[in-house]
Parts: sequence; C-alpha cells; structure tokens
Amino acid sequence: MRKRLTVSMIAVIVAAMLCSCGIVGQRPGSGSGNSKKGSAHAELMDEVNALVENAARQYDVGLTFQSEYIYGLAQAEISSLRLLVDTVLWLKGEGSGLAEVIGDAPYRTWDEIVGVGLGSPAPFYFEGLLARFQGDDRRAEECFERAKYNPLCDERDFYYVRNMSVKELRELRDKAAELENKVHSEYVPRTFLLAGRTGAEFSPAYHLAMADERIGNAAEAAQCALNALLSSPLTPSLYASAAAYEMNAGNAGLAAEILNEGLFLAPEDASINYIAATYAYSAGDLDTARSCLETAKAGAQGDLLERVNALYAQTGG
Repeated sequence: MRKRLTVSMIAVIVAAMLCSCGIVGQRPGSGSGNSKKGSAHAELMDEVNALVENAARQYDVGLTFQSEYIYGLAQAEISSLRLLVDTVLWLKGEGSGLAEVIGDAPYRTWDEIVGVGLGSPAPFYFEGLLARFQGDDRRAEECFERAKYNPLCDERDFYYVRNMSVKELRELRDKAAELENKVHSEYVPRTFLLAGRTGAEFSPAYHLAMADERIGNAAEAAQCALNALLSSPLTPSLYASAAAYEMNAGNAGLAAEILNEGLFLAPEDASINYIAATYAYSAGDLDTARSCLETAKAGAQGDLLERVNALYAQTGG
C-alpha cells in the first residue's frame, strides 16, 4: 500500500538530519584551547542523544532508510570523538599501544567511522585535529578541507582536548564510549566503503558514479547505489536507482524494501513507480505493474516516458 508523508512528518525528518555536526568553522585546530572545557563535547553528546531519539522515531513509523542515515550521523560523531580521546590518551603514555587503549570499541579506524556515517564530516575533522596535535599541519589542513566539503560543517572548537589531563580524558572516554555503544546497539549499518575515503562520501552523485564504474560487478554496484541512497534518503530518485541495482544483483527482498519506502516518501514519483512496475512485472503481478505505470506516466518525460509506455504495452495495457 502506498502512503503519503504529511508535511509535518517531512519537517521532522529534515530537522533531524540538520541538527547535528556542529564541528567545523574557524580554522579548525588552531584554537588556543581557551574554550570552556567540556562545552563542545557536552553539546556533541546532547546532539547525539537527540539524533538517536529522532532515528528511533523514524524507524518506528517504517522509515528505515531515513532512520539509518540519522543513526549514521550520530555514530560518526560520537565514535570520532571517542577515537580522538583514545589516541590522545595513547600519546600521553596510556597503554602499550593504541590498539590496547581502543580496546573493544566498535569502530577502530577513521575509515570505519566514515563508512558507517556517510553524511558526517566528523571523522575528517577529528582526524585533522589529531594531526594538528601531532604537529602534522599538512595532513591537518588536508583533513579539514575534506571536512569542509560537507554542507553539514559548522563551527565548534575541540582544541581544548589536547590540554585535558589523563584523568579528565579517561572520564570523557568513558562517557563517549557509553554513548557510542548505545548507538551501536541500535544501529546496524548497511553502508561500507569500497574505495578509500575522499571527503565526498556525503554526496549521492559520488556513490552513483562509483556504481557506474562497477557495473560489471553487480554486488559492488548495488552496494554503491545503496550508499548513495543512505547518504541522502530524502531524494526520491535514489530509491529508484538503488532498487534497480539491487534487482540486477538478485536482491529482490532489499529492492522491495527500498521501493516500499520510496513510494511512501514520494508516491507520485515517476522513476520510483517505473522501477516498482518492473519489479511487479517480473513477479507476474500485472495489475500492480499497470497501476504503477499509470502513475509514472503523469510525471515521466523523454526516455523514461518511452520506457514507461513500452512496459505498459507489455503488460497488456
């Protein structure tokens, strides 16, 4: 059954997606460390808690892809903060190696964190801040520039973390790890990177370009298309492309899940209805296929309209 999102529900989703990632603005990592100690990380944790609440609400009403995107933002923020603190503790002499300090944390590298939170600039910012602490200004600037590609970047100064005592860092690490594990317990990501991170992971166009490059490997192409959807789940056309790639990879169940949510979000979208029609037609459900194609006709143009009409004729319409 296709449903319409109310304007108020869409507003809630948009607000949830924009309420995070206040972490980059002034030349990052150039601060004096004079920010009120703890203010930035306390705000970040409040944001992460708010994101988790919003993500759970979206999941409860069946918006799983919106929910995953919001959970990903929360996970990236808190995991990045925790990894920064772990590394600073190690630099201050804790543990026999960084791996010992990190322990059983769910995400152990910046690459892993980027992969679970495609929309967040946090991993790039915090890695850049760490490079600044270590005196590697070239690497720091590279990371900060990549963070600033992301439209969610905002201003906040975490430079004071460098000057915290070991005791304070341990306390912060415990708080961050507790919240990180809370998010991890609720969020099972379907995103992962098939190439080295670039800072463009927030962009669906980037992931779709990678899908095109991997068209000869159906599984990898489908993963890239799914990454595109999960980097911008309010873009209707991404549901159509992701479902098409999943169908090509033989993942009918996931394709159906994508189409159902896409039709929930944008019931009149021509591209989603066309792919839904191809799905129904392949399953022998001609009535549903014709219904979707009739809806698609109203908004389709050019090549898409030609394909809609051709499939409609095949259904006997």
